[in-house]
Amino acid sequence: MFFKYRYIPNYLSLFRIVLTPIFTIAMFQNTFLYKLISLNIFFIAALSDFLDGYIARKYNFITNFGKNIDPLSDKILIVTSFVVLSILYPSTITFWMVFFIVLRDVLVTFLRYYRLNTSEPLKTSFIAKRKTLIQIILIHLILILNALDSNYIIDNQYLYFMMWVSVALSWVSALPYIIFFKK
Repeated sequence: MFFKYRYIPNYLSLFRIVLTPIFTIAMFQNTFLYKLISLNIFFIAALSDFLDGYIARKYNFITNFGKNIDPLSDKILIVTSFVVLSILYPSTITFWMVFFIVLRDVLVTFLRYYRLNTSEPLKTSFIAKRKTLIQIILIHLILILNALDSNYIIDNQYLYFMMWVSVALSWVSALPYIIFFKK
């Protein structure tokens, strides 16, 4: 009985990947209803990220597949969200910011998969988990402002600064992976 629930965290990670294109399509429909839909889809996807980790740790439903699909699904959701937001609000979420976030994620993913078959595969660091949380909160904030009045986002210096912080935190969170890889 208990065994059949073992893969729930993996299903939640896959669910997050499935939600990402639906979120993207909703974001490009410029109506209040679709803005609310995209906000809710992103919220559900972010909640699934919390739940899959919680369930996996609490019930020891940790699998090799889950160790890889969870961070990958996070990257797919967050990078896609930043790309969409940079297309919609290029003066606040600039191309170079998204480029460096994507570059960091590609580098860490490459390092993770390179080390996959070694005796010491890369684990998600504490700071990388906090980076993901901060990025999810920032995206939520932007999506809420998008639903209320998109003019709050255009040339918003506070959001621009928060994006700067997100980019910096992304690269700071990559340092443990780079250091671990060099050993």
